Amino acid sequence: MDADLVSSTGLQRTLRGFGFSVQIAENAEAAHTAVSTTRFDLILVDFDLSIPKQPRAQVTSGTGLVRELRAAKVNTPILMYTALEAEWYETASLDAGADDFILKRAPKSTLLSRIHAHLRRYDRDVRKAPSSTRRLGIGRFVLDRTARVLAVDEKPIPLTARETELLELLAANPERVVPTQEILDKLWQEGDKKSSAALNSALKRFRQKLDENQIQDLVENVKGRGFKLAPSSLSQSS
Repeated sequence: MDADLVSSTGLQRTLRGFGFSVQIAENAEAAHTAVSTTRFDLILVDFDLSIPKQPRAQVTSGTGLVRELRAAKVNTPILMYTALEAEWYETASLDAGADDFILKRAPKSTLLSRIHAHLRRYDRDVRKAPSSTRRLGIGRFVLDRTARVLAVDEKPIPLTARETELLELLAANPERVVPTQEILDKLWQEGDKKSSAALNSALKRFRQKLDENQIQDLVENVKGRGFKLAPSSLSQSS
């Protein structure tokens, strides 16, 4: 198997672990076909796309693909992802129409944070309502509402539907203490046993997941009032 394809499948597994649906195109032709038949939220392009090592002037497949996609009015964010380290490669990528240039030697957490940043920007540009945005940023964390995954650095943490809804509710009110009864009314269905004990039990299981992944608690109890996001969770740094 081609070494580049092996690398791509490894990256595919990593991204899928964070809740992304990923499709690999082995060459520029396959990429054109995929983009013409499927709506993607983001496109990741290797600068040296499926061609052997060649002199710098001949390594044009990745930038050529980007130019062709932009000429075809594809406005999806495009990130160039490459092992080629030189200012010339970055300049050529951005001039071709790429939105960003990321080196493969960078930590996966850097790639993930840049992907999420471009997805958020794209959501704003196409004027999606906040409630329709799949991924929600919470400080240095990213909550994928659809996949029910909380991502921090390089760790994807699977969540239950209730845990996902709780984080979404608290993130929508970052400075407000959300009363216990309001949480129960919004997260528990008719017929479910609504009680502080039920909420505390759900929180205990969620906190165990965080502890197992060595992540500080995200939810703060405000005695006698309710719950809010812990101030530390809103920090952009670890």
